[in-house]
Amino acid sequence: MVTLALLIREVDVNSTLTYPMAYSAMREAFEFLDRKMAVNSKRMRTSISGSTLTYQAGGFREYLGYKTFVNGTFMSTLFDKNGEILSMIESDRLTQIRTGALSVLASDFTVKAYSSVGIIGLGKQGLAQIEAFHELKPGVKIDVFTRSQDRMKNALSYLQSKGIKVFPVDMKTLCKESEVVVTITRAKDPFLKLDYLNKGTHVNAMGSNIPEKSELYPEVVKSSSMIVVEDVDMALEEAGDLILSKKMGMLDENKIVTISSMISGRAKARREEGLVTLFKSVGIGLEDVAVMSSLYEEVKRKGNALELEVKGKWRRE
Repeated sequence: MVTLALLIREVDVNSTLTYPMAYSAMREAFEFLDRKMAVNSKRMRTSISGSTLTYQAGGFREYLGYKTFVNGTFMSTLFDKNGEILSMIESDRLTQIRTGALSVLASDFTVKAYSSVGIIGLGKQGLAQIEAFHELKPGVKIDVFTRSQDRMKNALSYLQSKGIKVFPVDMKTLCKESEVVVTITRAKDPFLKLDYLNKGTHVNAMGSNIPEKSELYPEVVKSSSMIVVEDVDMALEEAGDLILSKKMGMLDENKIVTISSMISGRAKARREEGLVTLFKSVGIGLEDVAVMSSLYEEVKRKGNALELEVKGKWRRE
């Protein structure tokens, strides 16, 4: 019997994958990870001539998979445990939906209840953050900020077409009005100051996963009662926000907990009077594999993707 692989294109991802699907898949994967029934591998990067190939992988239930990307081009491959290629997926939109749903997931298990969110950064990832909170947290008030007037104009036009209402404000107002603040920018240097934030604010720092970039001033990290990460080793090696804080003696590693331990209930939210909480994401392969597997199962059920005979191995006929 020939196992046919599914080629899932961006249009199929967009029409099939939902934020609730991504949220549920990652929640389950993190529960499995905390029980050592799932695995995440450290990211690998290969650079030449100014371009970088990034590879990240994980395993979850009966699936193994990886995502690669170079200069904004994303492709993923999903295998079963026997090595059969199940699917090849164009993964730009998948990454946006995954990252948006992850931000909501982290907020839900750190803050529990909240009614206001501020999104700093309105690129395609920032727009996905807005979509995720709008869909997964109905009724939440969403403030938005970007330094680019053209990007703000384009974002508001897009969101209006989707029926999503947001409130454009300056960054300081956004921080004062929001219980959850999300930074999702390409900033190289810190811009979010502790003075901007209310006591007890939760911050999702989603924008950087390389050591040279940071969105948060170290004082934000220092003033966090808890620092939630996906993978401790990866966060300490890749998260510029944490690396800068550590260099300045402003990172208490005892405050670091994993999101998997939060979701499983093994760790509890530590919210102390006058201190913020922080989720520092670097994006990991397990998240991608969890969402890929959910997407694959739904596309297979619907039967709306191209089937290809791809063996990945040579056999004498």
